[in-house]
Amino acid sequence: MRKILILLLLLTACKLPASPEKYFDAAALNANSVSHFGSDYFITALGYSKRGSSQYNYEEQVNYAILRVENNLKNVNKLLPTKDTKAMLDASKDLFQFTLDSYRNDHLPIAKMIDRKAPQEEVAQAMEELDKKSYETFLVKYDKLYNIGTQYAKDHDIKLVETPKFNR
Repeated sequence: MRKILILLLLLTACKLPASPEKYFDAAALNANSVSHFGSDYFITALGYSKRGSSQYNYEEQVNYAILRVENNLKNVNKLLPTKDTKAMLDASKDLFQFTLDSYRNDHLPIAKMIDRKAPQEEVAQAMEELDKKSYETFLVKYDKLYNIGTQYAKDHDIKLVETPKFNR
């Protein structure tokens, strides 16, 4: 009985390699949840327009996005890096952490501005500043993960349905 208990403790304490699909889903596929970033997040994902919108509580929506990214990052961190997966896991962690920081520090204040019905010019200026500050960096990180993930999927015979890339 004691040996079984020790074995169970060791198994739960150690990370074990997962299937290629699980690695891909957690590290690369879940990046789709952050594919809208910056002003594109508000306009495309949440439907904000210059006319304004009361369809959402934007702060609440950004907080949901924060929780989703935290969960995605947690799932990636649970995976054991291997020779085949290390680059993809590192790129995924980098993208999710960057996005999480931006959601908390940059997107959330804009959401609050929209919810308090700030002047459209003020919201537009804040979105423009957000895009200037971090959109290019986001694209580099997203594209890096996209390229690594696509190659990983091909190497492991994971079928992909490709969607159009950004048109900014």
